[in-house]
Amino acid sequence: IVIMILIQLGGMSILSFATFFTTFLARSSVGLRYQYMVRDMMSTKLSDSFSLLRSIVITTFVIEAAGVILLYTYWKNTGFFVSDSENFFFSLFYSVSAFNNGGFVLIDKSLLELGGPNSYFPQVIIMVLVFLGGIGFLTIRDFFSPKYIRERKKYPWKSLMPQTKIVLITTLGLVGVCSVLFFFIEKDHSLQGEESLFEKIFTSVFQIVNCRTSGFTILDLNSMTLPSIIMIIIMMFIGGSPGSTSGGIKTTTFFVMLKSVWATVQGKKHIEFQHKTISYELVDKASSIVTMTFSFVLISVFMLTLVEPTASLQDAIFETTSAFATCGLSTGICAEWNTMAKVVLILDMYIGRIGTLTLAFALTRHKKESQHQYPDLYLMVG
Repeated sequence: IVIMILIQLGGMSILSFATFFTTFLARSSVGLRYQYMVRDMMSTKLSDSFSLLRSIVITTFVIEAAGVILLYTYWKNTGFFVSDSENFFFSLFYSVSAFNNGGFVLIDKSLLELGGPNSYFPQVIIMVLVFLGGIGFLTIRDFFSPKYIRERKKYPWKSLMPQTKIVLITTLGLVGVCSVLFFFIEKDHSLQGEESLFEKIFTSVFQIVNCRTSGFTILDLNSMTLPSIIMIIIMMFIGGSPGSTSGGIKTTTFFVMLKSVWATVQGKKHIEFQHKTISYELVDKASSIVTMTFSFVLISVFMLTLVEPTASLQDAIFETTSAFATCGLSTGICAEWNTMAKVVLILDMYIGRIGTLTLAFALTRHKKESQHQYPDLYLMVG
């Protein structure tokens, strides 16, 4: 129960949770300072901060409640659990763990055995919950809100927000491409035990959807080939979307970096997406996030191999990236590591959840920008 509550608080973020209860339950106003913190965290207008926070809490409980009902009904019909109370607790725990991208399980059995051999229904529900939790609350509100759907039907010129389009394009693109690659790489290896073509395709999609942001798995990671492990590491590094329950550098950051590289290759002065210009300030922020995250993971790998000499480079990179991205996937090797190695992973998880940019802002003394500007400096790069 304690772990489930912590997963819930971590997914919704302590700031969202505290602001919601301060505002709507204690009936007291929140200072401008906290309003600006909410605005920066959720990338929304100041006037929309409280309505967004309210929708975050309502959306979370509605989606998780739907997951509980579906899982409880299925497991009750299959008779998987002995009592209704055990069935309800497992349904609640798995819904919270899935939507908040915790990836925690309560039994050692494979997820494919939750309800009987080859029972795909629980896995589909878990996969949908993980996907919704990973795309972010802003995307969920923009795409599924009845209010916005009615507005788009009434006014054809209105469309999805640019961020929603970027999140969906990047997320579906990554899942689609990596699922196909995983299938062809692992069909004669870790997927060899799957009997039919459908089982292999389903397992590939499930594995890729979950390896990005949560620790659910139906395959033994140690049976996978090195190319698949590298692909999973990259997916964990990218992670979910902003304003979501997942970690990583976020899909929008990855998208901005790709657009910046492509614009540079084409010799364009401006970075554009659907008749809108991506500011260089946003590109600088994305570059800083990628650089700081990569540097921190690299330092963590160095520290991990320093305090745990028996750790291989592959295991060190995998476990560090998984910890920093708060993904939860593990090869199981970290159980054999010493206490200092586990402390390194704990710090990775903590800093990965709050974000490297947030940590840098908190530790850096901000200086007022001077009014003058020095002449441009030209260097040979590349």
